[in-house]
Amino acid sequence: MSFLQELWFFLLVFIIIIYVILDGFDLGVGFWFFLTKGNRERRTIIRTIAPFWDGNEVWLLAAGGVLFAAFPEVYATVFSTFYLPLVIVAFGLILRAVSIELKNEFDSPLWEKLTDIGFILGSLIPAVFFGILIGNLIQGIPLDETNNFSGTILTLINPYSLLIGVMSLVMMISHGAIYLRVRTTSELTEKIAKWAKIGLIGYFIINTITLIISAFMHPHLHMNFIDAPLLIVVPIVGFLTILLSIWLIIKEKSPVFSFITSAISIALNILGAGLAIFPNLVYASNNSSRNLTVYNASSGELTLSTILGVALIALPLVLAYTAWTYKTLSGTVELADLEETIY
Repeated sequence: MSFLQELWFFLLVFIIIIYVILDGFDLGVGFWFFLTKGNRERRTIIRTIAPFWDGNEVWLLAAGGVLFAAFPEVYATVFSTFYLPLVIVAFGLILRAVSIELKNEFDSPLWEKLTDIGFILGSLIPAVFFGILIGNLIQGIPLDETNNFSGTILTLINPYSLLIGVMSLVMMISHGAIYLRVRTTSELTEKIAKWAKIGLIGYFIINTITLIISAFMHPHLHMNFIDAPLLIVVPIVGFLTILLSIWLIIKEKSPVFSFITSAISIALNILGAGLAIFPNLVYASNNSSRNLTVYNASSGELTLSTILGVALIALPLVLAYTAWTYKTLSGTVELADLEETIY
């Protein structure tokens, strides 16, 4: 049965990677929206993500569904431990959705201002709190003998989790700028190219700091790389692709290629984190014997086999639909096209 347990762990990592790559640029775009000037630029920014943002969130639901079906004990512990942060994330996502969909409902400068603020906050809040959640899972949380969280909300707001929260935000900000560079033309493109440089340099700096601090603060993250040295290729290549993305932006190379390298760096960073904690899904910082792993916290073999059959049908369909959507609705958005049009 260990094969099924391990397979579902990496399927969960794969789904998280897809979500962060796709919804990550959506969330990152919200930061740059704050720096735009005038209604036409703001409308351009929104128009770049309008066909995709709600579909991207399907992958977040899929991750939650997989966690519930394949690793129910982990689901129970994570959702009870991070109840307040996850409620804040949900609030942010709802606020962003409402701000996008209802922006043109009232012809009022005040309403437009409120929806602009809602879109910005609704983008930045989830980006930060997702990182805080992951940071706590990487470094570990205190668990009692019944797998319940034994700390307080202040336990979760610690320097390391905040560092990962900042890295998550900067990663999505840089990814969002690169995405905008792919989707826009005219005078806005030059401004976005500068944003992408700033975002990527910030991402490189915070990623470097995070790797160094993680290496010194959390020895348990080394073990799999010591046992299987070839695995170190994953974080190294992920680090190098950030440098490649910076070079592509500085040299003004293909925007699409720079987006691909950005996506690869995100994928390899998340995969590297997954490899570092494997087979743990929840690391018990107070007693490693209480760790929730893919082996002691999974569903039974029949359940894992059944949901694998469903996944083998559903996952390719969702991937195909996502690819079709991006192929059909992609293209550049120009300022001259907008005028007073709605999203």
